[in-house]
Amino acid sequence: KDAIDTAASSGSRDLAEGLLGWFVKHKHDPEAFAACLYTCYSLVRSDVALELAWRHRIMDFAMPFMIQSLRDLSDKVKEIDDRTQ
Repeated sequence: KDAIDTAASSGSRDLAEGLLGWFVKHKHDPEAFAACLYTCYSLVRSDVALELAWRHRIMDFAMPFMIQSLRDLSDKVKEIDDRTQ
């Protein structure tokens, strides 16, 4: 929990994504992986989260993050589309 909060408050993408990798590669803790995705949402790139989850067979733990990422992307595209018409 402290490591996740520290990564989130640091604002460092590298730190947040590195912590995700550590949770799945060294600790194999999918619940901590999901908690980190939630807490560090704005720092984590969706392709990184998706690849880590897929490679470590924990897609169910990444799916809420992926759904929200897709929704945010759709909203941004719609906003840009509305402004350009």
